[in-house]
Amino acid sequence: MKARFRLFVRSLLERQLKRLIKRQQPKVVAVVGSVGKTSTKFAIEAVLSQKYRVQMQTGNYNDTVSVPLAAFGLTTPNSIINPFAWIWRLIAMEIKLWQTPTHDVLLLELGTDKAGEIPHFASYLKPDISVITAVAPEHMEYFGTLDAVAKEELAIAGSSKITIFGRDEVPSEYRGAHLEKTTKVFTYGLRGKPDLTFDVESSDPVAGTAGMLKSESKPIGHKVRLKGYGEPAIKSALAAALVGEQMGLTRDEIHAGLEAISTPSGRMQSLAGISGSLIIDDTYNSSPEAAYAALQALLSINVAGKHIAVMGSMNELGDESPRYHAEVGAACAGVDLLVTIGGLANDHLGPAAVAAGLDPTRWKPAESPYAAGEYLKLVVGTGDVVLAKGSQNGVFAEEAIKAILADPADTAKLVRQSPAWIRIKNKQFGVQ
Repeated sequence: MKARFRLFVRSLLERQLKRLIKRQQPKVVAVVGSVGKTSTKFAIEAVLSQKYRVQMQTGNYNDTVSVPLAAFGLTTPNSIINPFAWIWRLIAMEIKLWQTPTHDVLLLELGTDKAGEIPHFASYLKPDISVITAVAPEHMEYFGTLDAVAKEELAIAGSSKITIFGRDEVPSEYRGAHLEKTTKVFTYGLRGKPDLTFDVESSDPVAGTAGMLKSESKPIGHKVRLKGYGEPAIKSALAAALVGEQMGLTRDEIHAGLEAISTPSGRMQSLAGISGSLIIDDTYNSSPEAAYAALQALLSINVAGKHIAVMGSMNELGDESPRYHAEVGAACAGVDLLVTIGGLANDHLGPAAVAAGLDPTRWKPAESPYAAGEYLKLVVGTGDVVLAKGSQNGVFAEEAIKAILADPADTAKLVRQSPAWIRIKNKQFGVQ
């Protein structure tokens, strides 16, 4: 009954969104991909806002029901089977349909956890520009193979006027099969020969990343300083610059937008830690590709103290989950201290790090983020850099770094700190 009601509501919401697009004719920019969607969405918003009024969902409203709501600036009701809540939202949508347009661009993040959702979005949104951040393992208990993930994520291209994709993260074997029918295709990345790349001059987790945009090996404009650190932040900026270019922004507008990009909570955000340490908070979620990128960023930092990695289990990876955790574990062998949270990380990631050369005395398994936090308080010292990375349920690594924040007020900068989320965490870990 609940599933049928959800489908009925979805059809009504999608009808309203189609009417909005037809009546007010905003440009539609869609962001899809296995990793990096939210950061890329925020980067695009910062750039396009230099010229346009942008409607963007600020939260993780990216499923088939919440996307139409987000396009109208609305959120999902607490109870999905409350008819009065839906009636109120449909009325609010109808009112907005007849108002003077308040936005020029609809910037939508589209998520998927089973086959067919991205093609469904594509069938009625028909984006002016689609951005594909990556094809990598995700929700593998439903997709099964990377081929299936590629078919799902790249389906958006067939309905888009312009497609922009991350050359480093979309494997070459999938490009021809899924992107050949797209009218215009542009690429960004840091390797090979993408249409747009970034020449890094300096990079620091606190000061950010400085460098220049480059196309065909030629610098574009002046030096840009990004607030973000690490390759994912640079690539999000590159995607945003390409979107801005295709939307007619001037070079100066694009540069100003890039420098205005903020770092979303839980996505490689730098925070001050106890005893003069530095925290790299990447706790929003985790997957193999995102974990590798975060570890690369951690190990590239010159530190006076220790490189500490707090790695939580990566959820929703299906039957191959032990292998994925072991591979990420091997990449952790170069850290000075590894703390793992959750069953999969404790059973596979940690032991793989030891097998790859990590001193076993430098690995600490923890059953909860709270236990990990208590341990970190004992070992974090001056000059240490602590990376925290993990999925949500059963992990919630943000609770581990909460224990080592230099300023408790920075708790507000962490992900999932609402009363509802705290109740969920307390229930999962038996906290009274």
